[in-house]
Amino acid sequence: MARRRQHASLLLCAVLASLVAGSTAGIYHIVGAGKGWRMPPNKTYYDDWARTKHISIGDKLMFLYRSGAHNIVEVPSRILFDACSMRNITNRYQNGPTIIELTEPGQRYYFCGVGEHCEVGQKLAINVSNVAAPLPPDDDDDDDAPNAAGAASHRLIHPAGLVAACLVHALLLLRAV
Repeated sequence: MARRRQHASLLLCAVLASLVAGSTAGIYHIVGAGKGWRMPPNKTYYDDWARTKHISIGDKLMFLYRSGAHNIVEVPSRILFDACSMRNITNRYQNGPTIIELTEPGQRYYFCGVGEHCEVGQKLAINVSNVAAPLPPDDDDDDDAPNAAGAASHRLIHPAGLVAACLVHALLLLRAV
């Protein structure tokens, strides 16, 4: 049964990588970078991660986690988030990995609702901007105007990055068996 789940996870990762290869709509942010969505090494780990990101409408959050070990609970307010409150839940995701597309600007609050994971810091508060991050200068162009292809290439996660994220997820599954 565990092998079947691993194979299904790897198949899902391959499909996701193929879908991303042609997409230019937004950036995929792997929440927690290499650690994924799991018990953090300290209470500020996900705050520190989010502080280095510019997240805007059209971007996608990739939460890499094993179903059953973790989940994602979204709440509408900072008060509920700070209290790790399961009252008034906006969304709940239980089947990892989970990709959440950000379609509206404003504050978003996520935490793990398993056990006391939220209380030890498995929580993420972000501000979704309605303005995309400024593009880095394109070294290949002599003029100052960004071209359409250059702009798209800077907003796109490389498929190899998505495949790497999926492999991390698959390795997490293997370690759990």
